[in-house]
Amino acid sequence: MKKYIPMIISGIIKENSNTYAREVLLNNNTLFIAIPDETNIELAINNDVKNKLTLNQIINFLYTVGQRWKSEEYTRRRAYIRDLEKFLGYSREMAKLEANWIAMLLCSKSALYDIVKNDLGSQHITDEWLPQGDCYVKALPKGKSVHLLAGNVPLSGVTSILRAILTKNQCIIKTPAADPFTANALVSSFIDVNAEHPITRSMSVMYWSHNEDMTLPQRVMDNADVVVAWGGEEAIKWAVNHTPPHVNILKFGPKKSLTIVDNPEDLTQSAIGAAHDICFYDQQACFSTQNIYYIGDRLNEFINELEKQLMLYARILPKGDQSFDEKAAFSLTEKECLFSGYQVRKGENQSWLIIESPLNSFNNQPLSRSVYIHQIYNISDVFPFINKNTTQTVSITPWDSSFKYRDQLAECGAERIVESGMNNIFRVGGSHDGMRPLQHLVNYISQERPSSYTTKDVAVEIEQTRYLEEDKFLVFVP
Repeated sequence: MKKYIPMIISGIIKENSNTYAREVLLNNNTLFIAIPDETNIELAINNDVKNKLTLNQIINFLYTVGQRWKSEEYTRRRAYIRDLEKFLGYSREMAKLEANWIAMLLCSKSALYDIVKNDLGSQHITDEWLPQGDCYVKALPKGKSVHLLAGNVPLSGVTSILRAILTKNQCIIKTPAADPFTANALVSSFIDVNAEHPITRSMSVMYWSHNEDMTLPQRVMDNADVVVAWGGEEAIKWAVNHTPPHVNILKFGPKKSLTIVDNPEDLTQSAIGAAHDICFYDQQACFSTQNIYYIGDRLNEFINELEKQLMLYARILPKGDQSFDEKAAFSLTEKECLFSGYQVRKGENQSWLIIESPLNSFNNQPLSRSVYIHQIYNISDVFPFINKNTTQTVSITPWDSSFKYRDQLAECGAERIVESGMNNIFRVGGSHDGMRPLQHLVNYISQERPSSYTTKDVAVEIEQTRYLEEDKFLVFVP
């Protein structure tokens, strides 16, 4: 039986669509993804469903959906896990963890409230006019948010959609060929809970290829009020080239991350954290550690501990399937490093790779749980490898060392500083790629107080005509 991924247009699954479907090969399995035609594009961009819900109502709806994802018997969750295994090559453990995280994000009601509060200053500002300074201010949705998702980190798409929902925006979601499942499964679960809900009806999920006619996709882009673009350099360039000049783009482009191990007393604990930051998503994420910089004189002992922990992760969170090319890149990197005289250790069946190399020597990085370890003697040795706009996460162990180095790391361009083992958890209140994303998904509208309102500096009514007639303006200058 052929696997077919339908479109979802304004909250309606187009199961029996007769439109063109693109054939895609994933993990040596064929599936077909529906391509929207002019009619479906028109329906999506002309969707006039308005989200008049309060934040409380929005979060309660998400929580209800999340409770379904929390159940291991939920049919859509089980199908999602199977799809990640079969088509994306995830191990069973990886696929299950992805579904678990979806449940966690949806069910964390307090966190969802706090995300709005921390990004926008108040959890009430999207619902009502708040007094701020000499004004009343309210945050209104931008309108139609177009999400260009990436396939390497499924949860990034979930996060993108949730941010738009929390700010009451409509969503037109372009799924990547590398993961046509996550957004579709999430929005389908909205339909399962309430097909007529305003959030459900404000969702469209579709796919197009950058190698085909861009006429219809361009109409989507031309009708966007805000664009959220995820992915590599080419994906971000495409978004920039096809977004109208007046439309704001949130760009979550390619970044790299690293770990600093600062002479820890507890080598085992430090190795556990570093191993997690290497293994999560098999280094496909921007926050994944690719290089470790070790300060101290116990490097060999640390590498021994890291090897043990990578072996543990090979058991508790097995890596996904690798293509022939990925396996070849892994082997080539190993051979190159051995030829260069570096110390190399690897796990069975290419489950991981540790390379001890000089500070300024970098070979290929095949990802797939491959890490370069560099001996350094001072924190300043790592500064040349932290760059603005390209370095996202610096994970540090032990945690106390982060307070010693955070000012210098921030000045170099690090965007996040986390404890080793926590690189995949974006704490509420933190930034994402140097920004507070929800602020870019709303328009702040101000109702400014009238002339009769006196201020801290001017304790009389503002009678500008009188000031001009009597030439007394300077009397009121504080």
